[in-house]
Amino acid sequence: MKYALCRKGNSWMATPNTKHILRPVLVLTAALYTLALCAGCSRLPEVTLDQLMDQVNAAHQAVNNDGLKEKFIPRQPVDENGNLIRMQTYYTSPEDVQPYDPDLVLTRQQMEEDVVYLFDAFYACYGNYDKMGGKIIFDKAERAVLKECARHDSLRAEDFQQMLLPYFTFVKDAHFQIQNQSPNPLWYPFFFREVAFYLDEDQYITADRKTVASVDGYDDLSQLFRRSISPEGEIVYYPVVLQDTTTWDEPLIVHYTDGSTQVLRCEPYSWGEGIGKVDQDAVPEVHYDDDIPVLLVNAIRGETVEGWQEGFDQGAKVLGNAPVGILDLRFNPGGYGDVAMGWLKDYAKTAVPTNSLFFFFNSESQQTNARDLWVSNDNLLVILTSKWTASGSEWLIDAAHNLENVLIVGENTGGALIGGSAPVQLPNSRLSVTIGPSQTIIPDTNDYFEEFRGFCPDLWVPADEAEDLVLALLARQAKDPA
Repeated sequence: MKYALCRKGNSWMATPNTKHILRPVLVLTAALYTLALCAGCSRLPEVTLDQLMDQVNAAHQAVNNDGLKEKFIPRQPVDENGNLIRMQTYYTSPEDVQPYDPDLVLTRQQMEEDVVYLFDAFYACYGNYDKMGGKIIFDKAERAVLKECARHDSLRAEDFQQMLLPYFTFVKDAHFQIQNQSPNPLWYPFFFREVAFYLDEDQYITADRKTVASVDGYDDLSQLFRRSISPEGEIVYYPVVLQDTTTWDEPLIVHYTDGSTQVLRCEPYSWGEGIGKVDQDAVPEVHYDDDIPVLLVNAIRGETVEGWQEGFDQGAKVLGNAPVGILDLRFNPGGYGDVAMGWLKDYAKTAVPTNSLFFFFNSESQQTNARDLWVSNDNLLVILTSKWTASGSEWLIDAAHNLENVLIVGENTGGALIGGSAPVQLPNSRLSVTIGPSQTIIPDTNDYFEEFRGFCPDLWVPADEAEDLVLALLARQAKDPA
């Protein structure tokens, strides 16, 4: 007899389903694992889906957004005569963008003119101007850049770009870029999965019951050992380390209470290698994996792509009426946040508020309304994430924390939420600079979100394995939910 998960009362139950076909390899692996347990002296801790979702729902509900509205003060930039400066003075429309030539040679005067223009644009257009230090900090940076310009009689446009970047590390905004380069790095996850660990009364133990005493360099083990999924579909813990690079290979040295020591090595990070080949305009379409509907959304386009909105809306209806549905945002760098919010409303059949406030800096009008509201949902929505899940798709994840029975699986997200993106082209070098007018005020409690790091998933797994591991988890729970 085959089984499928469905909601019964407050619990996830296994019910007969002749259509549901479990993958043979997972069934065999689970059986072998059970035999191994029986041969041991006692059963290892195993978390059921009910227990997991109780923990996840409690963590999502614990996010505190009290007082966010009091933190926002609209800013009206004015010139020396007190006249309001219009953002449109600096923003460059797509049809007016001039081609960029990295080999274009700039004189010192041209560089200085571009620097003054850039800082004037920041003052006139930037939503996070005050958050990043305001006029005092930006004026100090401008003086430093102009001093650097004085050291060069001329520079190529590309060299001018590279000269500028180090002076803007204080702008902690992942949307801010100078000719597609950010002055600050993102934070990437590195997984150590040679050994699976189990949480047993606040201690991390191995399958052979060795207890972790310490790990060199890590005082708080709960910040190192992250809840994950094993290949057999078990909820386990693996060390996961975040680094501001995609190449890192330092080992972990684990000490056990029996006096033994183990050296663990991380897996290389490679998820971003194929991101450039993804069709961002692909119309969302539901496919089925082990009878579970999966909606892949590579970007949030709205009405800008024919048929896109219809596919997106249809996906919300299909997943919203399924006991378990998977929304795949692993290739999604963002887009229209309001469209993403609309999808969640269609899925839940009611509006789901955000935890954060989204404003334009010169207006008290809110793009979304942060409220302390928990929306009931009897189905299970699994959201797959990667380091490339960013911006508009992070809007959706922000709101999804207010919807019951949402399980976020994958990697920490891109961490591009506090600002927005709008182009300013410098007149001489033709460097394109993204300076967004929006500002996002995000709860700073519960380690909820951090720019460049992003949202943390509920279950940490490498992005390229996320869907398969979720299916392994569900298959194991359906077979033996206890």
